Amino acid sequence: MKGYSMKWILGLCALVLLNAGIVSSAKFEEGKHYKLIKSKSEAQVDEQAQTTEDGTNEATDNGVVDDETANNEISVVEYFSYGCEHCYRLEIFIDAWLKTKAEDVTFSRVAVPTRDDWVPYARAYYIAEDLGITEKVHALIFRAIYVNKQPMDRKRLLKRMFTGVAEVESEKFEEVWASDRIPKMVQKAAIEMHDLGVNASPTIVVAKTYLITPETAGDLGLMFDVVDFLVEKIKSEREMEDSTAVNEPTE
Repeated sequence: MKGYSMKWILGLCALVLLNAGIVSSAKFEEGKHYKLIKSKSEAQVDEQAQTTEDGTNEATDNGVVDDETANNEISVVEYFSYGCEHCYRLEIFIDAWLKTKAEDVTFSRVAVPTRDDWVPYARAYYIAEDLGITEKVHALIFRAIYVNKQPMDRKRLLKRMFTGVAEVESEKFEEVWASDRIPKMVQKAAIEMHDLGVNASPTIVVAKTYLITPETAGDLGLMFDVVDFLVEKIKSEREMEDSTAVNEPTE
């Protein structure tokens, strides 16, 4: 009986390990779980084809896919809005992922006006950025909107939070609120959003090359599983490129 039980246990362990291997080796698919962002050259080719097709000669730049930084860091950028409840719900997953991400992976946010009535929310984020208090107020703004049901797109409420919680001087808040820097930041975010093909929030862009949404990932909670997959994919491709370059014969 003991021998039979041990065999059964060992067999069960082997089955568990096999299933774990299958899950860990599972791959996310381009076009299904994430989208490839077109490079400038690809966008221009498509534009030229469209120009020939419709007889127009109007040209726009549809891509802003720049090279990653020289130190091989991989950027992960969340395009979000305080007006987006899904963005609020994603915060818990961001916090968990930030504790595990590799040192060569960077994370940042871009507040985007995906709707006209969300422009004030983008302004709120960039005012906090300009004042250097984003870390102090970011989570509080979300909580004020979705827990306390306060319209944080209102100047009065935003000022009260920034001066009360972050101890910003009233005069400094007024100066930043009225400055032309904030509209320029919102405009820049809107252009970047358009160029990358971001049309909803939250959207995550990895290395300015891959785009992930809750719909493509399958669920909010799976977005950073796809992020981690893409980070490893990028690292593997870079290692292969480096290996190929080293092994190339010299003349």
